[in-house]
Amino acid sequence: MSLQLLSDVIFGLGRRAPRLPCALLRAMPLGLLHALRAPGLRETFRVAARASYYRDAFAAARVDVARARRPEDLGDFYLTPEVLKTRPEALLAATPELAVESSGTSGHVARVYLSRRELEYNARQGGLLYGLYGLGRGDRLLCTLDVGWGLGSLLVERGVRQTPLFAMVVGRVDPLEAYRRLAEYRFNVVVSDPFWLARLTAIARERGRPGPLKLLMGGGEGITPRTRAELEAFWGAPLCMTYASTEAATILAFECTHRLGYHVNEFDFYVEIADRDADGYGEIVLTTVNRRVMPLIRYRTGDVARWLPEPCPCGLPFRRLSPLRGRLDEQVSCAWGNLHPDFFEPLLGEVSGLGGDWQAALYERDLTPVVQFRLELTDDGAARERAVQGVLGALQRTRPEAWLAYCQRLLDVEFAFFTPGTLRQQRKLLRLVDERQSGTPAWVEGAISGVRPR
Repeated sequence: MSLQLLSDVIFGLGRRAPRLPCALLRAMPLGLLHALRAPGLRETFRVAARASYYRDAFAAARVDVARARRPEDLGDFYLTPEVLKTRPEALLAATPELAVESSGTSGHVARVYLSRRELEYNARQGGLLYGLYGLGRGDRLLCTLDVGWGLGSLLVERGVRQTPLFAMVVGRVDPLEAYRRLAEYRFNVVVSDPFWLARLTAIARERGRPGPLKLLMGGGEGITPRTRAELEAFWGAPLCMTYASTEAATILAFECTHRLGYHVNEFDFYVEIADRDADGYGEIVLTTVNRRVMPLIRYRTGDVARWLPEPCPCGLPFRRLSPLRGRLDEQVSCAWGNLHPDFFEPLLGEVSGLGGDWQAALYERDLTPVVQFRLELTDDGAARERAVQGVLGALQRTRPEAWLAYCQRLLDVEFAFFTPGTLRQQRKLLRLVDERQSGTPAWVEGAISGVRPR
Protein backbone atom coordinates (compact mmCIF):
# COMPACT_ATOMS: atom_id res chain seq x y z
CA MET A 1 0.00 0.00 0.00
CA SER A 2 1.33 3.44 -0.94
CA LEU A 3 1.23 6.33 1.49
CA GLN A 4 -1.18 8.24 -0.75
CA LEU A 5 -3.57 5.26 -0.78
CA LEU A 6 -3.28 5.03 2.99
CA SER A 7 -4.15 8.72 3.18
CA ASP A 8 -7.25 8.05 1.07
CA VAL A 9 -8.33 5.29 3.47
CA ILE A 10 -7.70 7.44 6.56
CA PHE A 11 -9.61 10.36 5.11
CA GLY A 12 -12.54 8.14 4.14
CA LEU A 13 -12.76 6.83 7.69
CA GLY A 14 -12.53 10.37 9.01
CA ARG A 15 -15.66 11.45 7.16
CA ARG A 16 -17.63 8.96 9.25
CA ALA A 17 -15.65 9.15 12.50
CA PRO A 18 -13.67 12.44 12.76
CA ARG A 19 -11.53 11.26 15.67
CA LEU A 20 -10.47 7.96 14.07
CA PRO A 21 -7.75 9.31 11.69
CA CYS A 22 -5.81 10.87 14.58
CA ALA A 23 -6.02 7.62 16.55
CA LEU A 24 -4.68 5.67 13.56
CA LEU A 25 -1.86 8.17 13.00
CA ARG A 26 -0.78 8.00 16.63
CA ALA A 27 -0.54 4.22 16.35
CA MET A 28 1.63 4.34 13.21
CA PRO A 29 5.40 3.93 13.76
CA LEU A 30 7.49 6.60 12.02
CA GLY A 31 9.60 3.90 10.36
CA LEU A 32 6.52 2.38 8.73
CA LEU A 33 5.40 5.79 7.51
CA HIS A 34 8.79 6.40 5.90
CA ALA A 35 8.81 2.92 4.33
CA LEU A 36 5.41 3.56 2.78
CA ARG A 37 6.64 6.91 1.49
CA ALA A 38 9.67 5.44 -0.31
CA PRO A 39 7.87 4.31 -3.52
CA GLY A 40 6.41 7.80 -3.95
CA LEU A 41 9.88 9.32 -3.67
CA ARG A 42 11.33 6.99 -6.29
CA GLU A 43 8.43 7.83 -8.61
CA THR A 44 9.07 11.53 -8.00
CA PHE A 45 12.70 11.18 -9.13
CA ARG A 46 11.64 9.20 -12.20
CA VAL A 47 8.95 11.69 -13.24
CA ALA A 48 11.15 14.74 -12.58
CA ALA A 49 13.67 13.53 -15.16
CA ARG A 50 11.10 14.42 -17.84
CA ALA A 51 11.46 18.14 -17.03
CA SER A 52 14.16 19.97 -18.97
CA TYR A 53 15.65 21.68 -15.91
CA TYR A 54 16.07 18.50 -13.90
CA ARG A 55 17.33 16.54 -16.88
CA ASP A 56 20.07 19.09 -17.57
CA ALA A 57 20.88 19.71 -13.88
CA PHE A 58 21.19 15.99 -13.07
CA ALA A 59 23.47 15.52 -16.07
CA ALA A 60 25.64 18.48 -15.07
CA ALA A 61 25.90 17.16 -11.50
CA ARG A 62 26.57 13.63 -12.79
CA VAL A 63 23.66 12.29 -10.80
CA ASP A 64 22.21 8.89 -11.69
CA VAL A 65 18.65 9.63 -10.65
CA ALA A 66 17.57 6.05 -11.42
CA ARG A 67 19.66 4.82 -8.50
CA ALA A 68 18.42 7.49 -6.04
CA ARG A 69 16.26 6.28 -3.16
CA ARG A 70 16.20 9.47 -1.08
CA PRO A 71 17.10 13.12 -1.75
CA GLU A 72 20.51 12.83 -0.07
CA ASP A 73 21.50 10.40 -2.84
CA LEU A 74 21.51 13.36 -5.24
CA GLY A 75 24.74 14.71 -3.75
CA ASP A 76 25.17 18.46 -4.05
CA PHE A 77 22.10 19.03 -6.19
CA TYR A 78 19.61 21.62 -4.85
CA LEU A 79 16.77 23.57 -6.42
CA THR A 80 16.84 27.31 -5.73
CA PRO A 81 13.93 29.79 -5.63
CA GLU A 82 15.30 31.66 -8.64
CA VAL A 83 14.18 28.85 -10.94
CA LEU A 84 10.57 29.15 -9.76
CA LYS A 85 10.75 32.92 -10.17
CA THR A 86 12.42 33.10 -13.58
CA ARG A 87 11.65 29.90 -15.50
CA PRO A 88 9.17 27.67 -13.67
CA GLU A 89 8.03 26.05 -16.92
CA ALA A 90 11.39 24.29 -17.09
CA LEU A 91 10.28 22.23 -14.08
CA LEU A 92 7.15 20.89 -15.76
CA ALA A 93 7.01 17.10 -16.03
CA ALA A 94 3.37 16.97 -17.22
CA THR A 95 0.67 19.27 -18.56
CA PRO A 96 -0.59 21.70 -15.89
CA GLU A 97 -4.22 22.66 -15.33
CA LEU A 98 -3.74 25.65 -13.00
CA ALA A 99 -1.09 27.77 -11.32
CA VAL A 100 -0.64 29.56 -8.01
CA GLU A 101 1.71 32.41 -7.20
CA SER A 102 3.43 33.70 -4.11
CA SER A 103 2.50 37.03 -2.55
CA GLY A 104 5.98 38.36 -3.14
CA THR A 105 6.39 42.05 -3.95
CA SER A 106 9.87 41.94 -5.46
CA GLY A 107 8.64 41.85 -9.06
CA HIS A 108 9.54 38.15 -9.39
CA VAL A 109 6.94 35.96 -7.75
CA ALA A 110 7.35 32.22 -7.35
CA ARG A 111 4.95 30.30 -9.60
CA VAL A 112 3.86 26.70 -9.10
CA TYR A 113 1.86 24.63 -11.56
CA LEU A 114 -0.54 21.87 -10.52
CA SER A 115 -3.22 19.56 -11.83
CA ARG A 116 -6.74 19.95 -10.46
CA ARG A 117 -6.43 16.51 -8.90
CA GLU A 118 -3.28 17.62 -7.05
CA LEU A 119 -5.02 20.75 -5.78
CA GLU A 120 -7.99 18.77 -4.48
CA TYR A 121 -5.69 16.24 -2.82
CA ASN A 122 -3.65 18.99 -1.15
CA ALA A 123 -6.81 20.68 0.12
CA ARG A 124 -8.12 17.42 1.52
CA GLN A 125 -4.85 16.76 3.33
CA GLY A 126 -5.10 20.17 4.95
CA GLY A 127 -8.67 19.37 5.91
CA LEU A 128 -7.43 16.51 8.10
CA LEU A 129 -6.31 19.19 10.54
CA TYR A 130 -9.89 19.96 11.44
CA GLY A 131 -10.29 16.48 12.87
CA LEU A 132 -6.98 16.81 14.70
CA TYR A 133 -8.27 19.97 16.37
CA GLY A 134 -11.53 18.28 17.36
CA LEU A 135 -13.73 20.22 14.96
CA GLY A 136 -16.90 18.68 13.61
CA ARG A 137 -20.61 19.10 13.15
CA GLY A 138 -21.85 22.14 15.04
CA ASP A 139 -18.63 24.14 14.64
CA ARG A 140 -18.65 27.27 12.49
CA LEU A 141 -15.55 28.43 10.64
CA LEU A 142 -14.69 31.82 9.16
CA CYS A 143 -11.68 32.08 6.85
CA THR A 144 -10.31 35.50 5.85
CA LEU A 145 -7.11 34.41 4.16
CA ASP A 146 -6.50 36.39 1.00
CA VAL A 147 -8.28 35.40 -2.20
CA GLY A 148 -5.95 36.23 -5.04
CA TRP A 149 -3.29 34.48 -7.04
CA GLY A 150 -2.16 32.44 -4.06
CA LEU A 151 -3.25 29.36 -2.14
CA GLY A 152 -4.66 30.30 1.27
CA SER A 153 -8.41 30.56 0.85
CA LEU A 154 -8.32 28.21 -2.15
CA LEU A 155 -7.17 25.32 0.05
CA VAL A 156 -9.55 26.11 2.90
CA GLU A 157 -12.58 26.48 0.65
CA ARG A 158 -11.95 23.10 -0.96
CA GLY A 159 -10.90 21.42 2.27
CA VAL A 160 -14.07 22.26 4.19
CA ARG A 161 -16.20 20.69 1.44
CA GLN A 162 -15.23 17.29 2.82
CA THR A 163 -16.28 18.16 6.38
CA PRO A 164 -19.60 18.72 8.20
CA LEU A 165 -18.44 22.20 9.26
CA PHE A 166 -20.51 25.31 8.63
CA ALA A 167 -17.91 27.47 6.87
CA MET A 168 -17.60 30.78 5.05
CA VAL A 169 -14.45 31.64 3.09
CA VAL A 170 -14.73 35.36 2.43
CA GLY A 171 -11.22 36.52 1.59
CA ARG A 172 -9.27 39.43 3.08
CA VAL A 173 -12.19 41.51 4.36
CA ASP A 174 -11.87 44.44 6.73
CA PRO A 175 -11.56 43.06 10.31
CA LEU A 176 -14.27 45.51 11.42
CA GLU A 177 -16.65 44.02 8.88
CA ALA A 178 -15.87 40.51 10.14
CA TYR A 179 -16.28 41.57 13.77
CA ARG A 180 -19.85 42.68 13.06
CA ARG A 181 -20.70 39.19 11.79
CA LEU A 182 -19.02 37.02 14.42
CA ALA A 183 -22.05 36.93 16.71
CA GLU A 184 -24.59 36.85 13.87
CA TYR A 185 -23.17 33.67 12.36
CA ARG A 186 -21.90 32.29 15.70
CA PHE A 187 -18.43 31.60 14.32
CA ASN A 188 -16.24 29.77 16.85
CA VAL A 189 -13.24 29.08 14.57
CA VAL A 190 -11.34 31.81 12.72
CA VAL A 191 -8.65 31.07 10.12
CA SER A 192 -6.50 34.00 9.02
CA ASP A 193 -3.08 35.64 9.06
CA PRO A 194 -1.70 36.67 12.48
CA PHE A 195 -1.71 40.39 11.64
CA TRP A 196 -5.41 40.17 10.71
CA LEU A 197 -6.23 38.25 13.90
CA ALA A 198 -4.38 40.89 15.93
CA ARG A 199 -6.42 43.69 14.35
CA LEU A 200 -9.68 41.79 14.95
CA THR A 201 -8.66 41.40 18.58
CA ALA A 202 -7.93 45.10 18.94
CA ILE A 203 -11.40 45.92 17.58
CA ALA A 204 -13.05 43.42 19.93
CA ARG A 205 -11.21 44.96 22.88
CA GLU A 206 -12.65 48.36 22.02
CA ARG A 207 -16.20 47.22 21.25
CA GLY A 208 -16.62 44.11 23.39
CA ARG A 209 -15.95 40.44 22.79
CA PRO A 210 -18.87 38.92 20.84
CA GLY A 211 -18.25 35.54 22.46
CA PRO A 212 -15.49 33.01 23.09
CA LEU A 213 -13.87 31.09 20.27
CA LYS A 214 -12.92 27.42 20.13
CA LEU A 215 -9.86 27.78 17.91
CA LEU A 216 -7.74 30.34 16.06
CA MET A 217 -5.73 29.08 13.09
CA GLY A 218 -2.93 31.23 11.71
CA GLY A 219 -0.75 31.03 8.66
CA GLY A 220 1.32 33.15 6.33
CA GLU A 221 3.82 34.60 8.78
CA GLY A 222 5.38 34.06 12.19
CA ILE A 223 3.96 35.29 15.45
CA THR A 224 5.69 36.49 18.60
CA PRO A 225 5.07 34.65 21.88
CA ARG A 226 3.65 37.81 23.45
CA THR A 227 1.11 38.36 20.69
CA ARG A 228 0.09 34.71 20.78
CA ALA A 229 -0.42 34.84 24.54
CA GLU A 230 -2.55 37.99 24.33
CA LEU A 231 -4.75 36.63 21.54
CA GLU A 232 -5.27 33.32 23.32
CA ALA A 233 -6.05 34.98 26.62
CA PHE A 234 -8.56 37.39 25.10
CA TRP A 235 -10.49 34.81 23.07
CA GLY A 236 -10.09 31.89 25.47
CA ALA A 237 -8.90 29.67 22.61
CA PRO A 238 -5.60 28.22 21.38
CA LEU A 239 -3.89 29.75 18.35
CA CYS A 240 -2.42 26.98 16.19
CA MET A 241 -0.08 28.04 13.42
CA THR A 242 0.50 26.29 10.11
CA TYR A 243 3.66 26.39 8.02
CA ALA A 244 2.62 26.51 4.39
CA SER A 245 3.98 28.06 1.21
CA THR A 246 3.17 28.50 -2.44
CA GLU A 247 6.03 26.18 -3.31
CA ALA A 248 4.68 23.43 -1.05
CA ALA A 249 1.17 24.04 -2.46
CA THR A 250 -0.27 22.83 0.82
CA ILE A 251 0.52 22.72 4.54
CA LEU A 252 4.11 21.60 4.98
CA ALA A 253 3.89 21.45 8.79
CA PHE A 254 1.45 22.37 11.55
CA GLU A 255 1.14 22.93 15.26
CA CYS A 256 -1.00 20.61 17.33
CA THR A 257 -2.93 22.04 20.28
CA HIS A 258 0.17 21.66 22.48
CA ARG A 259 1.87 24.27 20.23
CA LEU A 260 5.37 22.88 20.74
CA GLY A 261 6.82 23.10 17.25
CA TYR A 262 5.59 22.17 13.78
CA HIS A 263 4.68 18.56 12.95
CA VAL A 264 5.90 17.86 9.40
CA ASN A 265 3.45 16.51 6.82
CA GLU A 266 5.49 13.38 6.12
CA PHE A 267 2.79 11.92 3.88
CA ASP A 268 3.60 14.45 1.18
CA PHE A 269 7.11 15.80 1.89
CA TYR A 270 10.64 14.68 2.60
CA VAL A 271 12.23 17.45 4.67
CA GLU A 272 15.93 18.03 5.29
CA ILE A 273 17.82 20.64 7.31
CA ALA A 274 20.83 21.77 5.26
CA ASP A 275 24.03 23.45 6.45
CA ARG A 276 23.30 23.06 10.15
CA ASP A 277 25.17 25.15 12.69
CA ALA A 278 26.39 24.00 16.09
CA ASP A 279 22.88 24.32 17.53
CA GLY A 280 21.30 22.28 14.74
CA TYR A 281 19.77 25.26 12.93
CA GLY A 282 19.90 25.22 9.16
CA GLU A 283 17.88 25.83 6.01
CA ILE A 284 14.66 23.88 5.48
CA VAL A 285 14.87 21.90 2.24
CA LEU A 286 11.78 20.12 0.92
CA THR A 287 11.11 17.41 -1.64
CA THR A 288 7.55 16.73 -2.75
CA VAL A 289 6.38 13.11 -2.75
CA ASN A 290 3.03 13.13 -4.57
CA ARG A 291 3.31 15.95 -7.11
CA ARG A 292 3.65 14.82 -10.73
CA VAL A 293 3.01 17.99 -12.77
CA MET A 294 5.80 20.05 -11.20
CA PRO A 295 7.72 18.04 -8.59
CA LEU A 296 10.17 19.93 -6.40
CA ILE A 297 13.36 18.14 -5.46
CA ARG A 298 15.59 19.49 -2.70
CA TYR A 299 14.02 22.94 -2.86
CA ARG A 300 15.84 25.46 -0.66
CA THR A 301 13.13 27.43 1.13
CA GLY A 302 15.37 30.06 2.75
CA ASP A 303 13.66 29.41 6.12
CA VAL A 304 15.85 28.51 9.10
CA ALA A 305 14.83 26.03 11.80
CA ARG A 306 16.02 22.84 13.52
CA TRP A 307 14.61 19.47 14.42
CA LEU A 308 13.06 19.02 17.85
CA PRO A 309 14.22 15.60 19.10
CA GLU A 310 11.90 15.04 22.05
CA PRO A 311 8.46 13.44 21.46
CA CYS A 312 5.35 15.63 21.48
CA PRO A 313 2.73 14.98 24.19
CA CYS A 314 0.06 14.71 21.46
CA GLY A 315 1.43 11.33 20.38
CA LEU A 316 1.63 12.00 16.63
CA PRO A 317 4.59 10.20 15.01
CA PHE A 318 5.59 13.04 12.68
CA ARG A 319 8.93 14.73 13.28
CA ARG A 320 8.77 18.32 14.48
CA LEU A 321 10.46 21.50 13.34
CA SER A 322 11.21 24.29 15.75
CA PRO A 323 9.56 27.68 15.24
CA LEU A 324 11.31 29.43 12.37
CA ARG A 325 14.37 31.37 13.50
CA GLY A 326 14.24 33.60 10.43
CA ARG A 327 15.26 33.65 6.78
CA LEU A 328 18.55 33.52 4.99
CA ASP A 329 17.68 36.53 2.88
CA GLU A 330 16.08 39.84 3.73
CA GLN A 331 12.51 38.79 3.06
CA VAL A 332 9.92 39.64 5.71
CA SER A 333 6.29 38.45 5.71
CA CYS A 334 3.61 40.81 6.97
CA ALA A 335 0.30 42.37 5.96
CA TRP A 336 2.01 43.78 2.87
CA GLY A 337 2.94 40.30 1.63
CA ASN A 338 6.45 38.92 1.32
CA LEU A 339 8.56 42.06 1.38
CA HIS A 340 12.01 42.52 -0.08
CA PRO A 341 14.17 45.64 0.05
CA ASP A 342 13.22 46.59 -3.50
CA PHE A 343 9.60 47.05 -2.34
CA PHE A 344 10.78 50.25 -0.65
CA GLU A 345 13.08 51.65 -3.35
CA PRO A 346 10.29 53.24 -5.46
CA LEU A 347 8.69 54.72 -2.34
CA LEU A 348 11.90 56.54 -1.43
CA GLY A 349 12.96 57.54 -4.92
CA GLU A 350 11.33 60.98 -4.81
CA VAL A 351 12.41 61.97 -1.29
CA SER A 352 14.53 65.07 -1.73
CA GLY A 353 17.82 65.12 0.14
CA LEU A 354 17.78 61.42 1.04
CA GLY A 355 21.20 59.79 0.98
CA GLY A 356 22.06 56.28 -0.12
CA ASP A 357 21.66 54.79 3.36
CA TRP A 358 18.18 53.89 4.61
CA GLN A 359 16.54 51.01 6.40
CA ALA A 360 13.02 49.60 6.83
CA ALA A 361 12.23 47.69 10.00
CA LEU A 362 9.21 45.66 11.10
CA TYR A 363 8.44 45.57 14.81
CA GLU A 364 5.37 45.34 17.05
CA ARG A 365 3.71 48.06 19.11
CA ASP A 366 1.14 46.47 21.40
CA LEU A 367 -0.52 44.01 18.99
CA THR A 368 0.04 46.09 15.87
CA PRO A 369 2.86 45.42 13.37
CA VAL A 370 4.72 48.63 12.52
CA VAL A 371 6.85 49.37 9.46
CA GLN A 372 9.41 51.98 10.46
CA PHE A 373 11.22 53.93 7.74
CA ARG A 374 14.68 54.91 9.00
CA LEU A 375 15.93 57.75 6.86
CA GLU A 376 18.99 59.99 6.92
CA LEU A 377 17.95 63.63 6.50
CA THR A 378 19.22 66.93 7.78
CA ASP A 379 17.67 68.36 10.94
CA ASP A 380 14.96 70.23 9.05
CA GLY A 381 11.32 69.80 10.09
CA ALA A 382 9.95 70.85 6.71
CA ALA A 383 12.19 68.35 4.87
CA ARG A 384 11.06 65.54 7.14
CA GLU A 385 7.39 66.40 6.65
CA ARG A 386 7.89 66.37 2.87
CA ALA A 387 9.59 62.97 3.18
CA VAL A 388 6.65 61.54 5.15
CA GLN A 389 4.07 62.84 2.68
CA GLY A 390 6.18 61.76 -0.29
CA VAL A 391 6.51 58.18 0.92
CA LEU A 392 2.83 57.90 1.81
CA GLY A 393 1.82 59.39 -1.52
CA ALA A 394 4.02 56.92 -3.40
CA LEU A 395 2.62 54.07 -1.31
CA GLN A 396 -0.94 55.06 -2.23
CA ARG A 397 -0.14 55.44 -5.94
CA THR A 398 2.08 52.43 -6.53
CA ARG A 399 1.06 49.88 -3.89
CA PRO A 400 -2.75 50.08 -3.61
CA GLU A 401 -3.09 46.77 -1.74
CA ALA A 402 -0.49 47.84 0.80
CA TRP A 403 -2.20 51.22 1.15
CA LEU A 404 -5.53 49.49 1.82
CA ALA A 405 -3.95 47.34 4.55
CA TYR A 406 -2.56 50.53 6.11
CA CYS A 407 -5.95 52.26 5.94
CA GLN A 408 -7.59 49.21 7.54
CA ARG A 409 -4.99 49.46 10.34
CA LEU A 410 -3.68 45.96 9.69
CA LEU A 411 -0.31 47.58 10.28
CA ASP A 412 1.04 51.02 11.08
CA VAL A 413 3.75 53.16 9.51
CA GLU A 414 6.17 55.51 11.21
CA PHE A 415 9.34 57.38 10.36
CA ALA A 416 12.59 57.78 12.27
CA PHE A 417 15.15 60.34 11.09
CA PHE A 418 18.89 60.17 11.60
CA THR A 419 21.79 62.50 10.99
CA PRO A 420 23.42 61.65 7.63
CA GLY A 421 26.20 59.09 8.03
CA THR A 422 24.91 57.50 11.26
CA LEU A 423 22.64 54.66 10.07
CA ARG A 424 25.40 52.33 8.97
CA GLN A 425 26.40 50.61 12.22
CA GLN A 426 28.57 48.05 10.46
CA ARG A 427 30.10 47.39 7.07
CA LYS A 428 26.89 45.97 5.59
CA LEU A 429 23.67 47.89 6.13
CA LEU A 430 20.66 45.59 6.04
CA ARG A 431 17.90 47.33 4.10
CA LEU A 432 15.09 45.31 5.67
CA VAL A 433 15.09 43.88 9.19
CA ASP A 434 12.53 41.93 11.23
CA GLU A 435 12.57 43.05 14.88
CA ARG A 436 9.29 41.48 15.99
CA GLN A 437 11.12 38.98 18.18
CA SER A 438 14.15 40.99 19.28
CA GLY A 439 12.54 44.41 19.69
CA THR A 440 13.85 47.74 18.43
CA PRO A 441 17.61 48.07 19.12
CA ALA A 442 18.93 50.64 21.57
CA TRP A 443 20.75 52.64 18.91
CA VAL A 444 17.39 53.33 17.25
CA GLU A 445 15.62 54.15 20.52
CA GLY A 446 18.26 56.74 21.27
CA ALA A 447 18.13 58.35 17.85
CA ILE A 448 16.05 61.29 16.69
CA SER A 449 12.43 60.84 17.69
CA GLY A 450 10.22 58.88 15.38
CA VAL A 451 7.37 60.55 13.50
CA ARG A 452 4.01 58.86 12.92
CA PRO A 453 1.91 60.15 10.01
CA ARG A 454 -1.27 61.94 10.99
